[in-house]
Amino acid sequence: IGRKPKADNVSGLLGDVSLKDEILNHQGECLKGFVLRIGIDNFKEINENKGMEYGDMVLRRTAECIQAVTDREQMIYRIVADEFVVLDFEGVYEDGIKLYKRIRERIDLFIEENGYEVFYTISAGILDLSKIPGQSYDNLMKLSEFALSKSKELGKNTCYTYVKGDYQEFLQKKELIRVMRQAVKNNFDGFETYYQPIIDINNNRLTGAETLLRFHTEETGMISPGEFIPLLEESGLIIPVGRWVLHQAMAACSRIQKIIPDFRVSVNVSYIQVLKSDMLNEIKEAAVTYGLPKGSVVMELTESGFLESDANFISFCDGLKDNGIPLALDDFGTGYSNFHYLYNLSPDTIKIDRSFTLKALNSSYEYGLLRHMVEMTHSIKLKLCIEGIETKDELDKICEINPDYIQGFYFGRPSPLGTFMKEYVEKKETE
Repeated sequence: IGRKPKADNVSGLLGDVSLKDEILNHQGECLKGFVLRIGIDNFKEINENKGMEYGDMVLRRTAECIQAVTDREQMIYRIVADEFVVLDFEGVYEDGIKLYKRIRERIDLFIEENGYEVFYTISAGILDLSKIPGQSYDNLMKLSEFALSKSKELGKNTCYTYVKGDYQEFLQKKELIRVMRQAVKNNFDGFETYYQPIIDINNNRLTGAETLLRFHTEETGMISPGEFIPLLEESGLIIPVGRWVLHQAMAACSRIQKIIPDFRVSVNVSYIQVLKSDMLNEIKEAAVTYGLPKGSVVMELTESGFLESDANFISFCDGLKDNGIPLALDDFGTGYSNFHYLYNLSPDTIKIDRSFTLKALNSSYEYGLLRHMVEMTHSIKLKLCIEGIETKDELDKICEINPDYIQGFYFGRPSPLGTFMKEYVEKKETE
């Protein structure tokens, strides 16, 4: 194998078979140096916009840019369609970082010489071979693929150096997704819905509850929603799990309404559900199944998940309104386009996040803002719920600005349905 391979499929680079042979030739040695895996960002878009021939030209010129700045002892390979590997057993991994910067500069020069007809960037992942214990071909390819993916995840157009801790976290996430997928297959075993009281502050009575999802395994115990819910969205499992949560919440609401007729249950909706499932019809059909009157189920959209609000979301929200299904905009005040969403999504209620509440409780300026927010909300005929109230002093101070609803640990922590019924529903009936 030559150090600078001659003509092959893309500007003279050898493929992954030759790369495997080179690594196998060094099997048993304690390798030093680095593996630099380079990928063209959004290459698919170049093919789609400019055609396959143009895409092939970009691949060739990228290969030439890499060749132009590598040293003689560095071996270059083309592996997957738009990915390249530079192998160096002589230098140190810092040389790989410098090499990535030289390649990027060379590509920028090509783009300029090409009249900016197409603009693209490259990402890279680098392995410091002196810190990789398993130096087999399969392990190096697996870890370099992770490193490249990580650089793209971090925003692209950058070089990420492999860190064992990051990879272990990645494996843990994969394992958690596997466990949750199995749980879904096993009739949602391990998933559970909890309910947190929502209090009507005008008459100090229980008016509803927010449905919150929990997940636990025998090995790990309860897993934080902040950890598993993003993975549900990433894997698409949020669609079947979200449907299950909806049915659990509606069944609970039907049961509670036998004691508190005007009780309402809130259910969080993921943007993935809106985009990739027939969420509106699922809500309507479930309401019929459980015999719930209109207005019994409030759908909560988290503002941070809808930064790219488009026709899909607006259509979904319009459909809710047309069918008498209340909409609450959650975490109001933590995003970037609050009033934009009030206009486009037309919610019935806005909910103030605990982080905003804390600021208001500790700053006269923020407290004034919250007061004006309540006044503005009421002026346009909306309701406002303040979350995160934990003490009597906090409650008294927040009540001075006249919100409609209060939610927080002061009134009750999220609990399983049986506990919620006993502590908040059946107890009220006997009082």
